[in-house]
Amino acid sequence: MTRPHLHSRHTHGGLLSLDRYAQASRLSMVSPRLKAAFAVAVLLLCVAADSAAIGLVISAGMLAACIGCSGAPVRYILSLMAIPVAFILISCLAVIFDFSAVPLGFWDLPLPGALWLSATRAGLRAAGLLFFKAYGAVSCLYFLSLTTPMQELIEVLRAAHIPAICIELMYLIYRYLFLLLDMQNHLTIAARSRLGYADRRRAFYTFPRISGSVLAGAFRRSGICFDAMEARCYDGSLRFLTRHAPVRARHAAVCALIFFALAALAACIKYKGVDLF
Repeated sequence: MTRPHLHSRHTHGGLLSLDRYAQASRLSMVSPRLKAAFAVAVLLLCVAADSAAIGLVISAGMLAACIGCSGAPVRYILSLMAIPVAFILISCLAVIFDFSAVPLGFWDLPLPGALWLSATRAGLRAAGLLFFKAYGAVSCLYFLSLTTPMQELIEVLRAAHIPAICIELMYLIYRYLFLLLDMQNHLTIAARSRLGYADRRRAFYTFPRISGSVLAGAFRRSGICFDAMEARCYDGSLRFLTRHAPVRARHAAVCALIFFALAALAACIKYKGVDLF
C-alpha cells in the first residue's frame, strides 16, 4: 500500500487539514499502537523528568519529527504549534505571581486591603519549568495527531479497553468540530465579501449574527448527521474500516532507542544538577 499524496491545496486551513496530513504521513505504515505507545511514553518522561531542559529537547525533537514525518508544510506545523503557547503562558502567569501581606519578590504591586501582588524568582523558575514541561507534553500529542488518523487512534483506544461510549462521544465531537469550523468559515467569507468586517463597528455587528447562524446551523446539522448515520445502519456502535499495520522490529527498535536516549539524558541532567533555571 502506498502513502496517499496531497495533490490539491486544502483551502480551509487550520484544524480542517489535520486529518488529511495524518493520512499522508510518512509514518502511515507504522503501527498506530507503536506510535501511540511511543508518544505516551515520551510524554510521561517529559512530565516525570521535572526538567525544563528535557522539556525543551522533547519539544524540539517532536517539532522536527512532525516536520520530517507528517508531510505537512512547515508553516502549517508552526501555526499549529503556536496555538497552545497562549494557554500555557496564561497558566504560567498564575504561578509567577503570588498574593502576600508583605512584598516578597523582585516586582511588587500594592493592592487594596494591605495586600501585595508579588512576582518572585522562585515563581519565575517554576513557571519556566511548567511551560517547557507542558509544551513538551503537547508536542508529543501533536506528533501523534499529525502522523496517525483519527480512525486508527480509535482502534488503539478500543484495544486499550476504553469504554465504547467515551470513544464514540470523542469521535462525534471531533467530527462535529470540523462541520462547525466549515460552516463558520463559509459564513465569514460571505460576511467579508459584503464588507461585514470593513471596520470595528461593522465587525461588532457581524460577529454575533455569524455566531447565531452557526448555533442554528449546528442544530440543523446534528439532525442531518444522525439521519445519515441511520441510513448507514447505525445501531449504536461506530465501526471503521482500518488496516492493521503490524509492529515491525525495526520500528520498535528506533522508538526504544530514542526513548532510552531521552531517559539517559534526563538522568544525566538530574545527576549533574544542570538545568535551564
